[in-house]
Amino acid sequence: MALGAITVGSQQGQTTMRPSFMQNLSIVGDNAYPTGGTPDFAAVINAELKSNPTILAVHGYGKTAGAITHFVEYDAANDTLKVYVLAGTEVPNATDLSGVTFDLMVSYR
Repeated sequence: MALGAITVGSQQGQTTMRPSFMQNLSIVGDNAYPTGGTPDFAAVINAELKSNPTILAVHGYGKTAGAITHFVEYDAANDTLKVYVLAGTEVPNATDLSGVTFDLMVSYR
């Protein structure tokens, strides 16, 4: 299979004027997860880091009782953090994830 057209997005790290950062975070899940993801994720990170980051990517997983049970995806267009079960489907609306601890790596500038 041949790759299709490639669109190149913004690039970071070429100069010291626009540094990029990575931050490990441990976050407890929502007690009523909303369909489409937890909204205003950048504001949550902004409040915690006391800065105004532009989030580039979020990678991570959720653990329950020490076992990996979920993975996450950051939707930059909608500023939401989506949560999926390992089978690949999004967590249903109003699911209580307060027993899940998410270990995240947030890349931002």
